[in-house]
Amino acid sequence: MATNIINDGEITSENNDKIESSSPPKDENNINVSDTPFHLLEGRWTFWYTHRPTTFRNSSINYDSCLKKLGTFGSVEEFWCYYDHMKFPSELPLYSDVHLFKENLKPMWEEEGNRLGGKWILRLKKGLSTRLWELLVLAVIGEQFNVGKEICGIVCSIRPQEDLISIWTKTANNQLITQRIKETMKKVLNLPQECPLEYKTHNDSLRDNCSYRNTDRMTKSFESPKLIWWIIIPICIIYLFLMVHWPYIIPLRSLGSFGDLSYYLISNYRFLLFLILWSTFIAHFYETLIARRICRQLNIDQELTYLWMIQTFILGFPSLTILQRYKRQALW
Repeated sequence: MATNIINDGEITSENNDKIESSSPPKDENNINVSDTPFHLLEGRWTFWYTHRPTTFRNSSINYDSCLKKLGTFGSVEEFWCYYDHMKFPSELPLYSDVHLFKENLKPMWEEEGNRLGGKWILRLKKGLSTRLWELLVLAVIGEQFNVGKEICGIVCSIRPQEDLISIWTKTANNQLITQRIKETMKKVLNLPQECPLEYKTHNDSLRDNCSYRNTDRMTKSFESPKLIWWIIIPICIIYLFLMVHWPYIIPLRSLGSFGDLSYYLISNYRFLLFLILWSTFIAHFYETLIARRICRQLNIDQELTYLWMIQTFILGFPSLTILQRYKRQALW
């Protein structure tokens, strides 16, 4: 497998000279493919690279100033001249992005060729991006998507908790084309059918100034456990609280044998009940912190994060189990 991001940020001048000296004539109408060793692609593509240090991520630093053009190619041979001198995504520093876009099209939301589009996003566990990125690169330059000019480019983003691969589409409101791109992306990357992909328009990215938060799937990322858990767990916690702090308001005599058992526990093991009660509160509080961390990893919006935290504090593991399932599905 070829290596995958730029050595020290740029292609050396020696390699550039090699590419320029071996490039086909600029007048493509006069090219006789049978007389040239080059295998021309259907279009010309450009590699870009960005790296924004942690201290600048939330500042007003100009994104365009971080964007570095690595090189443009229009043939298989030119592609490998660049790609063979690039690092793997796994070798890149955090908050790095590798872009492969059509020639003369920058990987920016507000670009004329991008602004009406959006992107499909695939979230990956650390260590998976290198293989899938190479498969997607080869599929895109090999025109395996068969959607004409609807693909603007692709991006591989390296983040602390996950890596992300996205494919930018030209027209966000063309549902037929965007769905075809989604299905083809799953096919060329050999993804399971249930693997979730998220879509976000560039207008939404411009509005919240973020590429990967508040995607379409995140608006649906809340689920409640079965009703039985909402009945059993709160009732048990409330009853235990009353046994420890206000046992005199419990109608023990009307509860029959259960009331007799409760009276026995209150009389002989009240301190143990106290420990169980507050251990439960501490455990639920800890599970709430875990839920908050998972929500941040999944880029779930703030309102839904609060709902997850409240639900997890009340119910504990039944709520956290659902959220952990979301995480396993998202970080495929």
